[in-house]
Amino acid sequence: MSEKKVPILKKLLEDGVFETEKEARAYLMAGEVFLGEVRLQGGMKVPRDAQIRVRGREVPFAGKGGFKLTGALRDFSLSPRDRVCIDAGASTGGFTDCLVQNGARLVYAVDVGFGQLIGRLRQDPRVVNCERTNISDEKLLSLSPRPTFGTVDVSYLSLRRAVPYFQQILHGEGDLCCLVKPLFEIDDPEARRTGVIPEDRYQPLLRDLIADLDALPGVTCIQVTNSPVTGNAGTREFFLHLALGQVQASPPERLEREILEAVDRAEKLEKYRKT
Repeated sequence: MSEKKVPILKKLLEDGVFETEKEARAYLMAGEVFLGEVRLQGGMKVPRDAQIRVRGREVPFAGKGGFKLTGALRDFSLSPRDRVCIDAGASTGGFTDCLVQNGARLVYAVDVGFGQLIGRLRQDPRVVNCERTNISDEKLLSLSPRPTFGTVDVSYLSLRRAVPYFQQILHGEGDLCCLVKPLFEIDDPEARRTGVIPEDRYQPLLRDLIADLDALPGVTCIQVTNSPVTGNAGTREFFLHLALGQVQASPPERLEREILEAVDRAEKLEKYRKT
């Protein structure tokens, strides 16, 4: 049974409000942490599901992934409302949090790691914490209720290999909103080592990736956009809306225009800094 109350410092770190104890302690000492109108101090304990407010740190999601996915859902006019979803590469739960806040009925939060999903999402009845689970795990093939909407934020694995797993999990029907991490899609050891991708490589990278995914039976790329937030090293990232099943393909000229516009917007972004 989980403990009913936890130290405020532990909760602040579990909920992803702060990344380090030093940072959290500084805000506690400055009197900027509140439960309702009560100012909290470092030695206090609070209910695990308490809604803590930190003045100056009003972050709406469990991680910056929430900002990324919000932009993609907006650009794609795509909604998870009332749908059963699966979030692969959930980590602290940025995508999962965004899905829940946008009305998802249920979210399977899948990650190979352990203990990363923030406390309030672990306690949310709409979230099933599938930690220590690889996207290729056979137990995901028999999820009930079955997901019809997937979000993909995987590292060290190309979407070329990840998408077929999702096809099996969704039984060949549904929508995927896939984060494209160019460092894991490019065949360039130097780029992977340095984390630097020349700007002229983004367009051909997206074209080749979309062509390879469209070549998979039952997979169609519907839309392309850029992430409104850069990767940790300032790398530009993108999103693909993939439809599974028998759907009408988008005109090639429209996808080409979206690729050009997405890369242009991405190149103008400033490196993300946590507020």
